[in-house]
Amino acid sequence: MEKLVDYLKQLDLSDVEAKLYLTLLQTGPASVRDLAQTIDIKRTTAYFYIDQLVDKGLIMKLVKGSKKLVAANEPENLKHLVEKKRTQAISVKENFPNIINMLTNINPVQSNINNADIRFYKGTTNARKIYEEAFKANEVRTYARVDKKEPLWPDNTAVFRDAFKKNKNLKMWEIIYGASSTAVSEDVNDNTDRYFYKFLPNHLKLSSEDILIYENKVAVINFRGGGSSIVLQSADFYNNFKELFDFMWNLIPDPEKAQNRK
Repeated sequence: MEKLVDYLKQLDLSDVEAKLYLTLLQTGPASVRDLAQTIDIKRTTAYFYIDQLVDKGLIMKLVKGSKKLVAANEPENLKHLVEKKRTQAISVKENFPNIINMLTNINPVQSNINNADIRFYKGTTNARKIYEEAFKANEVRTYARVDKKEPLWPDNTAVFRDAFKKNKNLKMWEIIYGASSTAVSEDVNDNTDRYFYKFLPNHLKLSSEDILIYENKVAVINFRGGGSSIVLQSADFYNNFKELFDFMWNLIPDPEKAQNRK
């Protein structure tokens, strides 16, 4: 039942509308009073949502003798809501470039935002933007947790490869950790001589997914599961993290030497 409710909500039915409709499919014609009692809402509230469902073509009103009833239409009637949703999605996609241009024209200058001491973000989209910002720098140092099952982009390799093509000055040093880390970095390494990587020793555990150190900024990124990310801008903070990274980098053996130790 929960799965059905979730699907109906994707067709813009409210939670109450979905429950009313599914209840009527199960019970057959019913009075508004009985229907309201079944799903535990007020009768006056039920009338409001019933009218909404009638307008959507999902239920009908009946008169049987002296009784006024409501009944569900055939489930096939959902098809027109699916088509409506599809048409709306196509329209939204087609209008997106124009809307972006309009929003960009009314959007204030971003420099004040980018120069903020601390920026908080949520979700995968903003995590990608932090990386894209870092790709514009000349030097980027990262601690990166590799997980093939949950990549930041559908094709991380292509994104990183394009970043080195667009920014000819970009150099990246990456200390990698994670269950699938030993077979991922080669994809990027084979396409540029400006990418360097080492593996974090297994006994060391970092709680964040990625840490980026670039252009007087330190970004702590957690994008899996809708996690939050933070970007800290501070020359002192950046320099301290950079020095610690370089110190650790010099202690960690090269990938080939690390493999020989196993």
